[in-house]
Amino acid sequence: MTGLVLNLLITTPVLAGAPGALRGDRSIEQTAREWIDWVREHLPPLRHPRGNRWPLVTWLGPEHRPLSRAQIDSLLARGLTQHLEVDVTMIRAAQRLQAAGAPVILMEGRRGNWPYDLAGDPAVWSHDHPQSLRVPETWRREPSPGIFLGWAKEGQHLRHTLETFKRAGVTVDGMWLDYEGQPSHAAYYPALLAPKTRSILPKGALKDEPAFAIFRRQLWMQLLSTYVAAPAREVFPAVTVTNWVATLSTPEHAPKGWDDTPHPLAGPTLMTHSAPLAYGVDSYFLTVWDKKQPWDARRVDRLFTHLLLRQVSEDTFNRTRDAPYLGSLPWVARRVVDHPQTPTPAMSRSTYREVLRHLWLRGIDGMQIFNAAPQGANDPLAREELQDTQAIYDEMLAYRSFLDQGTVMNVGYPGPRDETIVWSGLLTPGQALIRLFFQGEGERPLPLEPWPGHTVTLTATPTGSTCLLHKTKNQTVKVECQK
Repeated sequence: MTGLVLNLLITTPVLAGAPGALRGDRSIEQTAREWIDWVREHLPPLRHPRGNRWPLVTWLGPEHRPLSRAQIDSLLARGLTQHLEVDVTMIRAAQRLQAAGAPVILMEGRRGNWPYDLAGDPAVWSHDHPQSLRVPETWRREPSPGIFLGWAKEGQHLRHTLETFKRAGVTVDGMWLDYEGQPSHAAYYPALLAPKTRSILPKGALKDEPAFAIFRRQLWMQLLSTYVAAPAREVFPAVTVTNWVATLSTPEHAPKGWDDTPHPLAGPTLMTHSAPLAYGVDSYFLTVWDKKQPWDARRVDRLFTHLLLRQVSEDTFNRTRDAPYLGSLPWVARRVVDHPQTPTPAMSRSTYREVLRHLWLRGIDGMQIFNAAPQGANDPLAREELQDTQAIYDEMLAYRSFLDQGTVMNVGYPGPRDETIVWSGLLTPGQALIRLFFQGEGERPLPLEPWPGHTVTLTATPTGSTCLLHKTKNQTVKVECQK
């Protein structure tokens, strides 16, 4: 997720992802009921049928207690569902969800030295810096990336846990995980200076810091594939598996991180879906914003529009070209605060809603809402995240046939400072669905050729419009646009 919020969530005695984790003196049952009551009162039921598309999943929501049938039905009617953790104590809650026709989705977070520390004695899995070598003590407690004993234990535990779900009659439909532990953040110099680690890792991985950064991310993805995705699919062959910021990356189309550096080459794994990030995170703003330049609402919106579109778009290009069998379940958030002591702006809600429309038109299968905020699930920001994402999901479900069957027309996205037209679309043999808006003032024409020999010119405005194109029997194109 993001360092500040996730650390708070997973180190409390209450289950990760639960609003009770931020209000420890309230009963789990009471806080779950309050959250569901708020959803029922402030989010209308979907106007358009969801069909077999995934409901939205929130990071913060009802705690992992068994919900009543009425509560589950109320969430599903609004396009939402409860998620659970990878824990046998969740089986009863999973049975309730399954009986109500809701998918059983397991979601949890892990950080730090997990799962290396499952191997027991740190001497087995950590770096072995000689005592004569003056290094920070924290270095001596970091995992040696190439020792997989803890990963193997996690694989065994996961397999046993899922088999227990299966014996209880529960089919796990999704494992949408947030495993951010090592080696994804492994440091170069602690590894370089540890004799055991040097003897295990390929020499090329320790050539320099950039080489090590490539190695650690690629290793992390393969470990998740081997010890998480593989056991899950052994037990439930049809399960959907993904992990936070899992993307496909190529040199030509590399998703970038918040520090504006590209992800290294990464191909398909045993995960079934990618999980790119569409976060309006302050870390990116602090990385790229010219400190001498005052904040301006339009410039801020352009910056975050670029950020929210870029990982999903690059990942979609690579999946479509190189692994069309993979789906995508991005994490979305208008505002993520990693640096609460440093004032930063947020993109406007109207522009955020606009970008959400474009994400749906870029080949994704669902959304995971990172509605984490300083005050937990009842924070006004967390509630806005939920309202905005659910409203746009309902709007886009009116075009479900395109979402289900359409081909992505465009994955181009503007630069962080571009004042240009942003457009996205899905194409079927006889129809096209296009959303477009202009990032400046006034109107701009957008000439397109949705089918060979058939050209149209659409008009992009700052408020945006959705256009439905029909190829008629006499080979003309009928255009219907609405705001």
